Amino acid sequence: MDAALTDDMRMRLAGTETLAVVVRVPSAAWVAPIQAAFQRLNDRAHRIARDGKSRTGHNADSGNAEVAGDLALGRTVVGIAPSVAILPRALTAAADLTIEVGMDGDVIGDAIARFSSLPPAPQPIEGVGALDFHDVVSGFRAGSSSYEIVERLQRSARRLASPRDDRLPDLVDAVEYGPARDWGLRLGHQFSDYQNHRIQWNEVGANALFGGDPGLGKTFFARILAHHLGISLIPTSISEIFATSAGYLDSIIKSVREVFARAEASAPAAILWDELDALPSRVNLNDRNSSWWTPVVGEFLLLLDSAVSSRRKGVFVWAATNHPHRIDPALLRPGRLDRVIHFEAPGPDGIASIARHHLAGELAGVDLTEIGQLGLGRTPAEIAAAVKSARSAARAAGRRLEYNDLVEALAPRAHVDDATLRRIAIHEAGHAVIAIALDVDEVVAIDVAGDAGAFGRTVLRRRGGIELRASIENRTVAQLGGRAAEALIYNGDCAANAGGDPTSDLALATEAAAALRVSMGLGDAGGLAYLGDAASALEMLRLDPTLRAAVDGDLARLHARAVDIVRRHRAALEAIAAALAERRHLSGDAVRRIYARHPPME
Repeated sequence: MDAALTDDMRMRLAGTETLAVVVRVPSAAWVAPIQAAFQRLNDRAHRIARDGKSRTGHNADSGNAEVAGDLALGRTVVGIAPSVAILPRALTAAADLTIEVGMDGDVIGDAIARFSSLPPAPQPIEGVGALDFHDVVSGFRAGSSSYEIVERLQRSARRLASPRDDRLPDLVDAVEYGPARDWGLRLGHQFSDYQNHRIQWNEVGANALFGGDPGLGKTFFARILAHHLGISLIPTSISEIFATSAGYLDSIIKSVREVFARAEASAPAAILWDELDALPSRVNLNDRNSSWWTPVVGEFLLLLDSAVSSRRKGVFVWAATNHPHRIDPALLRPGRLDRVIHFEAPGPDGIASIARHHLAGELAGVDLTEIGQLGLGRTPAEIAAAVKSARSAARAAGRRLEYNDLVEALAPRAHVDDATLRRIAIHEAGHAVIAIALDVDEVVAIDVAGDAGAFGRTVLRRRGGIELRASIENRTVAQLGGRAAEALIYNGDCAANAGGDPTSDLALATEAAAALRVSMGLGDAGGLAYLGDAASALEMLRLDPTLRAAVDGDLARLHARAVDIVRRHRAALEAIAAALAERRHLSGDAVRRIYARHPPME
């Protein structure tokens, strides 16, 4: 309080003037202690202390008549809260004084000097923005010297600000993040300009949504970016909010408020809302769920607006999701999470960079260019797991890590007989040949491996542009290419591995064919009614025999087309399969070179 009050504020509070006073504290934990401190400062004032626990009582529409009545009678009214949004509007609109209670090294140093009579004087304190009120108080223990208190507080701050102790790469060198890295570097320049008073806070692109498939390192990137900016990161998620609160609506809202309040108190700081799609889009909610979730989403939007506004300087808000299309559209409007940063699987240079980071100095003089090619199509998480597996294999052999350990970890030899290996290679080559022949998607890599039953995979990168019936059907033909290649080479004798689970070739092809009819209005019958999304389309197939027969006919037609394509490109198919069986992995460039050397039959 001493640090927050100016001489003028003290004089006005000690006088007879009727005042409307707003006191903003760093978090809910500060409300009660500051209320007690203010009572000692001015015991005549009417104090309104709100920590956000009550959804119905702690909002701008509650308590206005009481505030207006007290002020009319000449009584000073003081509102204490972590956010002005939960204080009565009549108080915040009429405020004569706004007191910002903050915490920094000077405040804590002064507190230590008052608490401890033991020399020496406290040294500089860093990272205290990560600490809440009770975190700080717990560092003050009877009989402690100043140095002991400072060390205790800094240890707590380090643990809270960086709960994990793994190494972070420099953003400048993290080429695996591609466009996300470029955006992060631009953000770093903007933040530097803001800190040097060259631009205003609202000119800093502080908020963004990180979208992409699982395993692409979105959460890890947030930690790298926060480190690059030199700010603390507050990671959380909607599921964590539920896990650490009572689960009632008011407790959920209070917990969400506390996250934003903590970031404001720790500024400059960033919040990372992981798995943001757990906060449902109100567009898809039924009436029953809407009544519960709408207040939560509304509160989140209100706090997001507050956090990214010029009134809340130094607060970055980031979110991550595997499903950007599930995010409530209101969250993505201008001024909120209006930048969507798309994460993609890294290229060869990125894979080599990831491997080099996780090798942590091992194989320092070894060229990892081929490892970059070998790992194409794998996520950063898979590259990290491969390095860990290679290190484990070397340990088991009682020696230092070798280059071949890494090769074996990325492309383990298939533990199958030669005939089975050839069939797997034929299947994967079928996908690649059709993708190239139809120019539908870019072939990134294909490989065969024997670990965990994952016999092989063909990694395709979807091309951009507007989707038409032709492009969707071409992609479905490529999806059926593995089964078609087996049907051609083995005279119709296809293995069961083309189907059997929701992620199989047949499942994905069926979903795409059904969606053309029930979701996109692109079926050959000309129906325009939207009956549901792709997942709903599969359920309709089980219930509607007519629709099932139509989709089955589409699949039969597309499969026949796939067989015809691999028949015309049989030379390329067999050459790619032979190279794949021998080398276990082929980059997209290698596949295209083999394809080009084997023209189709007329």
